[in-house]
Amino acid sequence: DKLIDYSDKPSKPFKMISISNSLLYSKSQKSSGTIRGQTMAVYGYIRINYQRTQPKGFTLEEQESQIRHFAAARNLTLKRIIQDEAETSATLDLSGLAEVLQLAESGEITTLIVPRLDRLVRVLHLHQQVLQKLCHESGVNLISIEENVETATACGQRILNIIGILSKWESRRISDRTRELIERKRRIGERVGHAPYGFVYQNKKLIPAEEEVEIVKLIRQKREIEQLSYSKIAKYLNQNLIPAKRGGNWYTETVKTVCTNPVYGEPIRIRGRMRRPD
Repeated sequence: DKLIDYSDKPSKPFKMISISNSLLYSKSQKSSGTIRGQTMAVYGYIRINYQRTQPKGFTLEEQESQIRHFAAARNLTLKRIIQDEAETSATLDLSGLAEVLQLAESGEITTLIVPRLDRLVRVLHLHQQVLQKLCHESGVNLISIEENVETATACGQRILNIIGILSKWESRRISDRTRELIERKRRIGERVGHAPYGFVYQNKKLIPAEEEVEIVKLIRQKREIEQLSYSKIAKYLNQNLIPAKRGGNWYTETVKTVCTNPVYGEPIRIRGRMRRPD
């Protein structure tokens, strides 16, 4: 992989190098130059969360100073520094960030400098969304000063890939934790969304609904004793005008839930194994 040479050796005429559809440029390149026929536009972005104690040396003024010193050392002319002052770091609903993404999408930003990566957003999966829009979709070269990351380099591209992998892992873990929490609440009878068929909520606890409990017994008998498929049980209930929750029709998945959800008792097994939905 080719790396950018930041040494102070006499520079030779600059040549563009394309790596993973990103653009590399050297210290000697001016912001008045062009990138693939476009005028190079260098922006900065800074942010603080005014609800939290700010890290030492990281006020808006100090972040701006870092970016200006960095740009001067690179011989880059900053067009503008966009900023956000927000009460949370876990959202994309920030006017300054929205403006950055809009300018990037319209091709008005070719390089974006941030003091460090978490200035964009602190939540990993949201961070990945921002990087996707900036770097992959809009082709912006993102430079993070503190981490020494430049997404136009091969090393920067690898870091983007790692962030993407971590973001997917975090999303899966969030889904797993949510399912575990819901299942735990159901086991102890705490409220989770609408009450399942056969139950109503009282003081955040599931209480059997007498009329529906009889239908639950009927469904489970037809599955366990008559060994009917879920779809045939649903058809039987609908033909006999037995309403589902809130007066609706019965469906295969609804019947399956009554037969397999632990809230109704032991999941029903047929021939020694759980049957797949019909």
